[in-house]
Amino acid sequence: MEYSGTLKSSLDTYRTEAEEEANFHSNLAQRFSEEASKLNEFHGKQKEERKKHEDIVHRTHKNKAELYRKMMQCKSSYESKCKSSEKADSDAEKLKFGNKPKEAEKAKKNAAQCRSSALKADEDYKSSIGCVESARQLWITEHSTACDVFQRMEEDRIKCMRNTVWVCCNFVSDVCCKLDNSRERIRQITENCDPSSDIKEFIAQKSTCIAPLQQIEYGSAQNNANSDPGFGSKVNGHIYESEDDYSPTSSNAGSVTSQTVCRAIYDYNPNSEDELALQKGDQISLRSSTTADDGWMNGYNHRTKCEGLFPQNYVNF
Repeated sequence: MEYSGTLKSSLDTYRTEAEEEANFHSNLAQRFSEEASKLNEFHGKQKEERKKHEDIVHRTHKNKAELYRKMMQCKSSYESKCKSSEKADSDAEKLKFGNKPKEAEKAKKNAAQCRSSALKADEDYKSSIGCVESARQLWITEHSTACDVFQRMEEDRIKCMRNTVWVCCNFVSDVCCKLDNSRERIRQITENCDPSSDIKEFIAQKSTCIAPLQQIEYGSAQNNANSDPGFGSKVNGHIYESEDDYSPTSSNAGSVTSQTVCRAIYDYNPNSEDELALQKGDQISLRSSTTADDGWMNGYNHRTKCEGLFPQNYVNF
């Protein structure tokens, strides 16, 4: 459907503002996408840093557990060899005052070997305890460092999320303000929509006949040939007020004289070069060649100093 006038202006404004609002939403989506990319990048960096410290803590914990297991083995070996040494000493002491010197000597050597093994197991046990303690201290240090890093990372994560939410809210607020301004412009142009002026403009642009066809009346040639119309007589649809307005012998009989002045009662925008622009209140002098048979008249506009055709029903005599 084709529109014109103020309604067309309103629809054009609405179409323009709708396209602008679509651009606002598209830009908003793009900015959201950029913020999401920043969040993903931030999350990736934190994930890498967290994994690095988790691996360090895991290795130190595994090393500590392995050293603790070896320490327990050393402890078990130490306790076993201590018992063997005590038993060997007890057996040697029993055979010392017996009648079997060879067995006593053998038991003495065995007791000496057991004591030596017990001493070595004791040293291994003490060394393993030292290794476990060093591993424990390293584990505590790495664990404490990882906890501090994780705490800082969590604070950074919360700050990043807070700033992202803040920025996104600002994006939405900015778009809402722009949308409100856009819709206010639509409301303003819609308030100026005037159906009456649109209808008049549509009639002026699309009309094909200004006045309806007049009824054809029978006129007797015998009666009209011997009589002149009096003042106020109507000839060819026009009322003549004086003798000067009408002369049955004049070549302009049946036409409006150049002395007739009318006043525009509506605005009229010309659609061609030979038409006359009118504004309500304009004074128009009709030319002698003017005829109203087709609903159009020829006249001179005293305001614009122009001459041309105009619709008969746009003026009042």
